[in-house]
Amino acid sequence: MATLTDTFDDLSHALRLLQEADFRANNGLLLLDRAEAVGNIEMAWTGVLNSFHSLYDATEKDSRCELDWYAHPELATILVLRNARHHNHAKKVRTLYTHYIQEAQKIGRMEMYVLLDFVAAEEGGDTFDLHLAWQDLRDLLELPQATTRIRPSLALQIKAYLGSGEFCRYASRFNLPEERVVFNVIPLICNAAARVTAEIQGWIEPTSTEAKTFLSLFKDMPQSDTRFPEVNAGPIAFVS
Repeated sequence: MATLTDTFDDLSHALRLLQEADFRANNGLLLLDRAEAVGNIEMAWTGVLNSFHSLYDATEKDSRCELDWYAHPELATILVLRNARHHNHAKKVRTLYTHYIQEAQKIGRMEMYVLLDFVAAEEGGDTFDLHLAWQDLRDLLELPQATTRIRPSLALQIKAYLGSGEFCRYASRFNLPEERVVFNVIPLICNAAARVTAEIQGWIEPTSTEAKTFLSLFKDMPQSDTRFPEVNAGPIAFVS
């Protein structure tokens, strides 16, 4: 049975790989080889989601841990995103990279998006960006429960957590449809990681540099307030 230490270590490595994929993509690789850059990010993002799910399994099987992931919207949101990707629901809830590639009239042409970012609760706590398509997540939350196993009450919790009732209004500021809203998932990762780390830190014995670093980072990290995002709009384009 995988232990809390093992699965936390896996999550820490996955987060490092996502950071590295983002850094490489946005420091030249997107211009040199868009397919490789996006592929690296997509694979790393999948790895983070699967690592969260493994940690969830470990907490469920550890008798010391009484954490109910689905009682906390920050944790439930990550599990819902993972399951959508794993089961190919709602186009896997696409990243902005994939959404643009699939929806742009022509690759390389500028497309406008409404960009939401959730501000860090502590100064200097800003993250890098990995935006997800709100259109896809909204579609996921509106699929039948028999398909997704997402209870209507949980769908409402996640929408409230994200403050999605305001997304249409944000889009209208820029004369764009709600379907062009994308939100930065990295602060949501931090919220989830901080929540679970606070619960299990006493049972983790990190050995890797990554696990020690992320344990130190997350154990006292305050939650980003997702109700009041920074809202911007801008043109996005990726080369073919």
